[in-house]
Amino acid sequence: MDSAVTGLLAAVVGVGGTLGSAWLTQRRGDTLRREEWERLERARQAELAAQQRQSGREARRTAYTELNAAARHYLATLNDHAHVLRIEGDAAESLAALETARVDYRRRYAEAQMIVPDAVLAEVRKVDKEVGSVYGSLARVTRDRPRDGDDLDTVRTVIGQGWRHLSEMRAAMRTDLDVTGPTHG
Repeated sequence: MDSAVTGLLAAVVGVGGTLGSAWLTQRRGDTLRREEWERLERARQAELAAQQRQSGREARRTAYTELNAAARHYLATLNDHAHVLRIEGDAAESLAALETARVDYRRRYAEAQMIVPDAVLAEVRKVDKEVGSVYGSLARVTRDRPRDGDDLDTVRTVIGQGWRHLSEMRAAMRTDLDVTGPTHG
């Protein structure tokens, strides 16, 4: 081979090597940028998921606090109304307070149904069943249309069960919020 061809071949190989090196460097840079973008996107998604979990937890905490307070107030108002009926007092004022507590409780209960997990909702439903039963009995007794079993002694027993179910509901809520561990006993 003559030296011109050898020189040309060396120049082509040199230019090819230079261009190939630049291409490989560019490709490696693109790969590193893509990997960095994917890592940042995963971190962003994880942060967004953590924020959503925290937001859901805060929404549940607010709903739990409001439902617990409304249920306690409603149950206490039911008890007060039963006491008024027992002493044969004027039930009109007591009934008005009861209706106000009932409306507030029903609103809080409806809100909770949309955001609480099933395990907590099962406990909430127990309380709802108790207060609904007591309300129905007291409403019928107040209107002088009681059914069998609609007496103030039965109401007193059911109110006691309602307080126990309320404690169980509160424990389930606290467990869901990681405020305390599951109750033992």
